[in-house]
Amino acid sequence: LEGYDPLSSSTRTLPAAGRSYFPPLTPPLTNRATYRYSLGRDAWALEQLLVFANVSATIRTTVVRMNDGGLWVNGPQYPTGEYAGLLDELGPVRHVVLPCNALEHKAPMKAFVRRYPDASVWVTPGQYGPFGTCGMDNSRRGCNMGYRVDGVLPVGALQSGAKGAGPLPPWADEFDARTLYVSLPENAGPVSESAFFHKRTKTLLTTDAVVYVPDSAPPIFSSYFDSSLTSDVDFWPKSVLQAVFLPLRRGEGDGARTDDERWPSYASVRGRLLRAPILRAFADARSPDEVRAWVEDVSSMGEFDRIVTAHFASPVAASPDDFRGAFGYLLDDTDGKGGGKGDDPIACRDWALLDSLNDAIETNKLGAPVVYDFKRGCRQ
Repeated sequence: LEGYDPLSSSTRTLPAAGRSYFPPLTPPLTNRATYRYSLGRDAWALEQLLVFANVSATIRTTVVRMNDGGLWVNGPQYPTGEYAGLLDELGPVRHVVLPCNALEHKAPMKAFVRRYPDASVWVTPGQYGPFGTCGMDNSRRGCNMGYRVDGVLPVGALQSGAKGAGPLPPWADEFDARTLYVSLPENAGPVSESAFFHKRTKTLLTTDAVVYVPDSAPPIFSSYFDSSLTSDVDFWPKSVLQAVFLPLRRGEGDGARTDDERWPSYASVRGRLLRAPILRAFADARSPDEVRAWVEDVSSMGEFDRIVTAHFASPVAASPDDFRGAFGYLLDDTDGKGGGKGDDPIACRDWALLDSLNDAIETNKLGAPVVYDFKRGCRQ
C-alpha cells in the first residue's frame, strides 16, 4: 500500500450533517457513515459500507481534482448530508462517471446526479436492470437511466472512432480510459467496467478489476458493527473471506496462532494485489478472451505507479506489470493454450464454494457456461 492511512489526522467525517438515505440498495439504512481521507496527488476517497446478508465490505468513491480546480467523481455513493458535505469541501463537482454496471455502484447514481445537476454524466455501456438501461450510446431510444446522460464510454480505447464512440468526454485530455464490455446471450445482461489513467498523477483508477486486502478492518466498520464484534480476532479474516466468497476454513492444530495460521484462505488473499475470486469464477471463466484483451489494453495506457480501487484498501503501489500479474492465471502462456499457472496461492479446495455456484448456474441454465479453467495454478 502507498500512503493508505484512514486513521490519519486528515481523515474527516461530518456525522452532524446526516447519515441517512432512503431507500438504499443494501444496509446501512439509518447510519450510513462516510469517511473521507486523502489518497495523495490531488485525490480523495469517500468511503461507505456495503452490507448484504453475511457480506460486508468498504465501497469507495474516488474524487480527483482536475487542473481547473473542478472535481471528477468516479463511482458516487449515496449522497447523505455527510457525504455531500465532505465532497463539497473539496470543490465544485464538474464531472461524474458510472464506471461499471454492477448494482452496488449503479444504485446511488440517480440520487447523486439529482444532487449535482450541473455535472456532466458519463456511463459505461450495457446498463440494464431496475436502475436504468443504456446501450452503446446515449440516444433517447437506447438510454433511459432516469437522469440525463451526456455520453456513453466507448468499448475499448477512449478515442474518436472507437466502437460506439460519440464525442469525447470533456475530461479526456486529463484521463485516458479502457472499457471492458462482454455480452453473452445466456446471461441476464452485459458486463462492463472502465479503468481510467490519470496522466498527471500516473494513477490507474479501477472499480472491481483488482483488490488489495489490508491486515485489519478499516475504521469505518466500527460505525456499523458493535465493538464486541470488531475487536474479535476473527472478525476481519471472516469478513474478508465472506466478501470474496472463499470458505471459512480453519487451520489445523490448536493453540494461539496468527490470523494467517487460523484462516489459511485469508492468508492467500491478504496483502497482495489480486483479482477478486468471485470475478475470476463468474466473469473470467466465461469470457477469458475479452478480459485478457482488456487487461493488456489497461496495462498499455501509461506508466502508472499506483492503483486506486473501489473496495478494501487503496492506493496500492503497483505498475502495469503488477496489474497484469494479478491476472496471471489468464496471461501466463505456459502451455500454449492462452493461459497458465501464474502465481496463485489460493488452495484448490478453497474454490469449492464458487465451483458449486457455477455448477448450479449451468445445471439450471441461469447463465453462460464456463469455458475456461479459472483455477489454473491453484495450490494443491
